Amino acid sequence: MVIGILFLFGTTAWAHDGKATLVMEEMVKFHDALVKETSGKLDTKKLTELLTKGADDKKDTETFKKAIPLTEKLGKAETLKDKLSAYSLLVNELSSVVGHHDKSKANLFYCPMEKKKWIAKGDTIVNPYLKDMRDCGEKQ
Repeated sequence: MVIGILFLFGTTAWAHDGKATLVMEEMVKFHDALVKETSGKLDTKKLTELLTKGADDKKDTETFKKAIPLTEKLGKAETLKDKLSAYSLLVNELSSVVGHHDKSKANLFYCPMEKKKWIAKGDTIVNPYLKDMRDCGEKQ
């Protein structure tokens, strides 16, 4: 019995509530800002810091490393078009992390018209790429 309890609490399952979840929560914030067409540059400093710290497993840590320059590109983008382009690249890189050791309730969506993905919280489709067709897309 004690060994079973130690095994349960000793596994990394409890650690997974942290790093990937925090990264996905930041991605959800970017989605929301893009849908609202927030002016100015997006603040990507927190996401860059989270990605730099690595993930809870080796595969996700490699994904996080590859996402750092894409995050920086998003932070430098000034126009909505450039922000959406950078965001799409970042989502493509981080898509394997959605739901993998992640408890943020973020989901991966896909727009067949734009052939681009996005990360958002919940199940409701709110497409950041098509202003006049926010409900265009599907949950992956």
